Amino acid sequence: MAKVTRQQAVFHARDGVSAYYYQLPEINSGTTVAYAEFKGEHGQRTIGERSRIYYILEGDATFMINDEKFDATAGDTIAIPSQGTYNLWPKSEVVKVLLIMELLDTSKLPK
Repeated sequence: MAKVTRQQAVFHARDGVSAYYYQLPEINSGTTVAYAEFKGEHGQRTIGERSRIYYILEGDATFMINDEKFDATAGDTIAIPSQGTYNLWPKSEVVKVLLIMELLDTSKLPK
């Protein structure tokens, strides 16, 4: 069992996106849980060997996953398969999400 406080989380912000990354290296060969707020486009990403799971806490968004569009609203869960390519765009002023993903190398976050 591990506890990571907000003070221990890695904060990162760039144009339209801000997030706290909670690093859990001992869980499932390394897991990151993130709280993120999107006010602009996420930016296209291709993920690695593990799926990513977005739980929409607040707001509405459009996801593009492997060239297929999905609308999502508060309470929805979006699963992005391993090796998937995706992007998201807020449809509301802000979209707040909980994200579960592979352990993130925070030194490689986009500027």
